Amino acid sequence: MNSKKQNYVALAFLFIMMILAAIVENTKGIFIPVFKQEFGVNDNTISNLLISTSAAYMVLTFIGGMLCEKFGQKKVFLAGLMVIFLSLIFLSFTKNYLMLYTGMVISSAGIAMVAISCNTVLPILALTAQNVIMNVMHACYGLGSSVGQGLFGSLTARGVNWRTMYFFVGLVYLAVFICFIFVKIPRTEIVKEKDKMTIIEALSNKVIVAYMLALGLYVFTEQGISNWFVNYMKYGYNINEQKAGMYLSLFFAIFTIGRLFGGFVVEKRGYFNILYKTLIIGAALCILGLLLGRNGMVIISVSGLFFSITFPTTVLTISKVFDKNVAYITGIVITSASLVGMILNKAIGLLNESVGPDKAFYIIPASAILSAVLMFYLYLNTKKRLVK
Repeated sequence: MNSKKQNYVALAFLFIMMILAAIVENTKGIFIPVFKQEFGVNDNTISNLLISTSAAYMVLTFIGGMLCEKFGQKKVFLAGLMVIFLSLIFLSFTKNYLMLYTGMVISSAGIAMVAISCNTVLPILALTAQNVIMNVMHACYGLGSSVGQGLFGSLTARGVNWRTMYFFVGLVYLAVFICFIFVKIPRTEIVKEKDKMTIIEALSNKVIVAYMLALGLYVFTEQGISNWFVNYMKYGYNINEQKAGMYLSLFFAIFTIGRLFGGFVVEKRGYFNILYKTLIIGAALCILGLLLGRNGMVIISVSGLFFSITFPTTVLTISKVFDKNVAYITGIVITSASLVGMILNKAIGLLNESVGPDKAFYIIPASAILSAVLMFYLYLNTKKRLVK
């Protein structure tokens, strides 16, 4: 098999792994009401669980990057896949909240290892049309979220235990692990930078700080809908898991469509000047859906169309705004985004307990609006450096 065909096979596996990662990572929201009932925990405890999974993801993103440099992406891929497989099998035998907590944290660590490998190996595999392939890869994540939310919501409503679902997904991961052993992945050479940026220099740069906060606020918007939308519908309007899962699945289906085709809009119209507008529209739709109550859930689902392009487009602009230390800055921005998401997940958990899910959910569109403000700031401060 020539190198071109090998790269196609490797890219196909990247897309599959993004789908599977989303199925595991973005279906926790479906099970939150079940976890609360089965283990006798409240929203604050669940928010602590989500914070811990975000922390594990954040830490392993940094460690995974170093491991990729030292051992190559393929070994990190395989390690991540095995960690996820073991965590899912562990979760399938969960008997108490501590086991649930441990399994969830370990699975997020494995997903981080797979994700950092995907993001760093993509430029090696795709020498042309990187923007399109980046959007397709992230669209696969949205596809996995949509399929996972719909399938798991339907199975939960039919009485299928969440442990059984995790067990069979774990078997799929094992199959992917075995197949991936035979996939060839090119390895990059380590390049030492003499003028590497320090963390102090990065945090002193207002544009980098704006990137960190803007992306972090957006990440929470997406995570918040994924993790808390079903909980909001169940406890706010007594909507069952199957119907609630359908609305969440619709959100990610529309989200995926937006991500597939949104890249073409960005190429023609620009970067941050598009992002702040789409974030405002998405937040407005989300607020309108909340105000309309039970009849507005579908409007919240439609907001996914306007949120879809934010993450890949924001990350893509880093390499266009900065000439040096791009990988380092990207790592700082993504890790900081996880930290912001972690803090805000804690906040919404506390608000659920103090003011109720119906009012607490407003923090999600508020976060999108604040992200839009920072995107506008980035537009003003980077438009001379961006091509678009």
